[in-house]
Amino acid sequence: METIPLFPLKAVLFPKGRMPLQIFEPRYLDLVKDCLKTNTGFGVAWLRQGSEVSVASQPQGTKLADVGTYASIVDWHSLENGLLVVVIEGEKKFRIQHAEQRVNELWQAEVEWIEPEPSIPIPQYSAELKNLLAQLVEHPHIASLEIDSDLNDVDSLSCVLAQLLPIDESVKYSLLTSDSLTRIEGLMDLLAAME
Repeated sequence: METIPLFPLKAVLFPKGRMPLQIFEPRYLDLVKDCLKTNTGFGVAWLRQGSEVSVASQPQGTKLADVGTYASIVDWHSLENGLLVVVIEGEKKFRIQHAEQRVNELWQAEVEWIEPEPSIPIPQYSAELKNLLAQLVEHPHIASLEIDSDLNDVDSLSCVLAQLLPIDESVKYSLLTSDSLTRIEGLMDLLAAME
């Protein structure tokens, strides 16, 4: 078990997935500065209930998902309005054993790392997903994230696609916690339903 800082988000992060974050709260600015200084990352946990932003009272409380993804900062820049934008990339999954919010309002958790899945070649029946990813990464909003589209195994391809597709976060979380073959089949079913 290891203790890591947590960044609760209303979004699910996948291993190899990238997403931009606008940082403006002092607690998260401190977290990001510490991570940049020490070349470390933080855990991203899907916020099932509660607010990403610090509020005086949350009568319903905060509920975090059990499984999250450790993220590293791969790029950052400041905006004219003073906000900090970081691009994070998922590395590996973890299971939260215990999480708590400290006095400075930052979350931390004791986590157990989830072993990565062995590499499985992309089956012929899902080769169209690789073509879809190649098209997605050319979109201007996605191109700026500089996502690796040369993915040749089921786990990586299914994680990156699940990150990029416009699907509900509860569905994304279900895909995150699935094995890679189940995930890629789920994505194919979702795409068929979208058509």
